[in-house]
Amino acid sequence: MKKQNKSFYQKGGGDSDGAVVLVCFALFVWFVLWLCGFNYHGTSQGSVDDSDCRETITLQPNDWRTYFGTYVGYAEKTQSGKIMSGTFVRIVNGGSLFGSDNTCETAYTYNLPQDPTCLGNIKNGVSYPYLGYDDLCYTTPQGGEDYISK
Repeated sequence: MKKQNKSFYQKGGGDSDGAVVLVCFALFVWFVLWLCGFNYHGTSQGSVDDSDCRETITLQPNDWRTYFGTYVGYAEKTQSGKIMSGTFVRIVNGGSLFGSDNTCETAYTYNLPQDPTCLGNIKNGVSYPYLGYDDLCYTTPQGGEDYISK
């Protein structure tokens, strides 16, 4: 009589069991990161006062740090939806997970670039590099004092 070896693993079920373990592990990691306050990239319209932050770090719009956390700011757009300008800020407060210290440690900011429609636009020797609300090009930026100073 031939003796059969009994194994904990059975043939044919290994691939699906591994996928289930992998999905469970990924959900566990996501839950732990969510619990610790990790937030994948998000933006919302509004304003943030970052004048009391100890450090301000200006990022490029495509920097890897812009993909983590929630950024609050504004984007001025033309009537057709092209971007004229925009600034977004993310505040990182001090303290630990259970602490009550809410002082601003670091402010991460990035500026949205203007739509390239008007770049290099020259008429009669005069440069018209700024995109306006009406989708035309102008010599000075439109949008108010905050826009002009940035």
